Amino acid sequence: MKFGKEIHTDVAVLTVAETLMRHPDVELFLGVITGLVRDGLTTVVLDLSEVKVLASPMLGAMAVSQRILWDAGGDMRLAGVTKRVEKTLGFTRLDDVFRSIETVDRAIESFRGVVAWLARSGFPLGHWPLRHNLC
Repeated sequence: MKFGKEIHTDVAVLTVAETLMRHPDVELFLGVITGLVRDGLTTVVLDLSEVKVLASPMLGAMAVSQRILWDAGGDMRLAGVTKRVEKTLGFTRLDDVFRSIETVDRAIESFRGVVAWLARSGFPLGHWPLRHNLC
């Protein structure tokens, strides 16, 4: 899988540059998410602007990654979602799991709200999903 990783202060931006993922790619992606959490970085923006099709392995990896981040008190936002990917997320009901934001910059800014402050300050969020529009 081809993807880029950038760190913007306390937000990791992962840019996916492939449309079809194989099993080793999913393991790599989950390894990156696990590594970020281990390093204390639990807010992630997944840039899908170059993705035309989300294959089922990626959908599963995204759902598992979201759970890992929620368990660590964080969240993942999607950026640059195309119409076709948006339809896939809707069909699979994963649009209820992920908050989609138009651009990477706006997605990064969305983590700067009250809920993000609570998460960083040690407020015990537990399994409380941060995807609600509270920030």
